[in-house]
Amino acid sequence: MKKSLIIEIFDISDIKRISFREDINGLRAIAVLSVVFYHADFFFVKGGWLGVDIFFVISGYLISNIIISELNEQNFTFRNFYLKRVRRILPALISIILISLPFAYWLLTPGAIKEFSKSTLSSVFFYSNYYFQNLDFYNAEPTKQMPLLHTWSLSIEEQFYIIFPILCLIIFKSAKKYFVVYLSVLLLISIFLNSTTSELLKFYQIQYRGWELLLGSLTMIVQNKIKINNLSYIGIAFITYSLLYFDDSIVTLNSIEPRIVALLGTSMMLINSGDNFVTKMLSTRYISRVGQYSYSLYLIHQPLFAFYFVYRNKYFDTSKDVSLFILFIVLFILSYINWKFVEVKFQIIKLKKLFLILFICIFVILLFITISEFTNGFEYRFSHVPENVLFYSLNTNLYPSEQEIKNFNNFCVNDRKKESLLIIGDSNINTFTYTLFREYKNLSCNFEIEVVYNPAGRCLLSQQTDSTGEVFECSDQYFEEFLKKIRSRDASILAIGRFDAWLLDFKGGQDVYCKSCDYKKVYANRLNEISKASKKLYLVEPIPVYPIRVADSYLNKNHEWGEEITISYSSWLNYISETKYFLDDINLINTQRLSPEEVFCNSEVDKCYASSSSEIYYSDTNHLTVEGNMLLIDYIFSNILENNN
Repeated sequence: MKKSLIIEIFDISDIKRISFREDINGLRAIAVLSVVFYHADFFFVKGGWLGVDIFFVISGYLISNIIISELNEQNFTFRNFYLKRVRRILPALISIILISLPFAYWLLTPGAIKEFSKSTLSSVFFYSNYYFQNLDFYNAEPTKQMPLLHTWSLSIEEQFYIIFPILCLIIFKSAKKYFVVYLSVLLLISIFLNSTTSELLKFYQIQYRGWELLLGSLTMIVQNKIKINNLSYIGIAFITYSLLYFDDSIVTLNSIEPRIVALLGTSMMLINSGDNFVTKMLSTRYISRVGQYSYSLYLIHQPLFAFYFVYRNKYFDTSKDVSLFILFIVLFILSYINWKFVEVKFQIIKLKKLFLILFICIFVILLFITISEFTNGFEYRFSHVPENVLFYSLNTNLYPSEQEIKNFNNFCVNDRKKESLLIIGDSNINTFTYTLFREYKNLSCNFEIEVVYNPAGRCLLSQQTDSTGEVFECSDQYFEEFLKKIRSRDASILAIGRFDAWLLDFKGGQDVYCKSCDYKKVYANRLNEISKASKKLYLVEPIPVYPIRVADSYLNKNHEWGEEITISYSSWLNYISETKYFLDDINLINTQRLSPEEVFCNSEVDKCYASSSSEIYYSDTNHLTVEGNMLLIDYIFSNILENNN
């Protein structure tokens, strides 16, 4: 009896094409609205990002049913399968990209347009998950202002659609009775891979996401064999809990647990048989209609929101609530139009006409990308600013090469013993050392300099990092080895970073690399240990921070070139006072604190300066340009040399 039951469950030969289910459209509506509300910053949908995972399960459910039912009917062909996917996916995607091009040209800065062009290319050819995986988000445009960031999920689906039918055919032809076993093993391998890495790549790569799509496939097979009424009540409870409870911290985003909760709920909703209150609610006209054009909703929402945020920042539009309400109306209207006149029409258009239109559209997109590359992001649009402003808009942070560091230390050869100086910190030391090694080679007569960049730099100072995965540099072992190095060299330390941000609960509290610890206490203890181990600790307090990206403000004509960009000095002192109190309380020894406001601020006029009438000191909100770093280097090393004398 047991054997026959197992054989029955594993048998896929009776799987037929599933008839249309209104409740699946309703489930699509939940998924897409979760993502849209999340990206619109609706605070109550903290786990809205899980909507993408729900889509993966639904896709796996439907696509496996198509493939297996056609294999059973012996009418499956790769040609028909892939043509249907082209009709279903490409026209709607291409139409949204085409609409985005003029808005990108109008609103985006050269740096942002270059990023947009690269992401466009990766989206059209379905490798955007790898593009965004390798993008330096720290120095890139804010994620809310990336029009095509959401296409990473489409790339994963397309990669699955390429691989999965081939896999199905091989298993079906060679080991049909073990079909479920093979899918189950692949699902478990994918889950195992998730448990063995915490790197960012598992958010973007198909081998770490495959279990979600395969769960949909197995759910379809189970649903074909087992009928359970009212399972949707438990399913909707699981989904609701996951969307409202889980947050979007780096740790949570890269964890499998929230997905397991949400996707088990999704599977229950799909397995459910019979009508009940939940299925009737999901099948109502308006919810089902949202699900019907959920693909267009998903495609349009990110570029619409991104261009809206760029527009608001560019023109200082503060009417957020009213604009957001209008934005949602526009979103639903555009989504309906794109569904009706693109998605639906291209399902029935003749094949030759389909490929001709797609060819022309892709040619236009590639032409835009090519011109963007050759014109450095259409930088000719910004002839009203000098070249260095354009340069810093494109290059918010500069990095010295290993050769430049080596050349600096070998530049000055003398008989005098050089002081060992280790520069450690976050991204603020990148352009700082780039400037130091290029413009201040005379200092190599006094110092042998080594640099510890992020993430190790921030880790050493505070045991914090915003990098995902295992970061050995944040461990106690690495810290102890670093202290030994300082003592053995009798080295001095120059520490630079956003110490103010590291003290914030939502930043330092989430980024600290230890469990159940007081991040401020850890931070204080590490600074204390470094001050004791070093010959001298030079602690550079945070530079003033601005509410706008300084170079972009000139590009966007929020400020005319020659107009000084400033903030209130007294307001800055009020903000930074907590950081100063924190450092005061540690009672650091062998330490000299240096205050950049002495360089960039004027107490008499109560202003801090991000630029002058002829120089730009900041590239964005908190990173200095070469010119700004030259002022800071002059100030810091005049103090260090004075202390040594």
